[in-house]
Amino acid sequence: MKFLLQLIVIFVLAYVLELFFPWYVIVVAAFFAGYVVRSGANFLAGFLAIASLWALKAWMIDSQASTDLSTRVARIFTLQDNTLLFVMTAVVGGLVGGFAALSGALLKPAKKKWYEKR
Repeated sequence: MKFLLQLIVIFVLAYVLELFFPWYVIVVAAFFAGYVVRSGANFLAGFLAIASLWALKAWMIDSQASTDLSTRVARIFTLQDNTLLFVMTAVVGGLVGGFAALSGALLKPAKKKWYEKR
């Protein structure tokens, strides 16, 4: 249950923050969700939330565009189809989100140990 909650929090928070700030604000969203809602699979929650968000946004932007820019960019990467470009975009975003969520989850016990030493 915590996993699903963490996934939804990361997805919604990253979506809202990306409306107003640059793309790297996903790190803040995933880090915050990893710190507050710690599940057993923090990396996976961050990865799936951001990867699905970025794949969805890439598909929406491509479907609304009047040009075939994604196909041209896919040809630069020597890909056959622009679908692989969406997958690459999702994987890169997912890795960033996954590591941010994992970092947030690992900070809480480290912070607690640091305060106990004092």
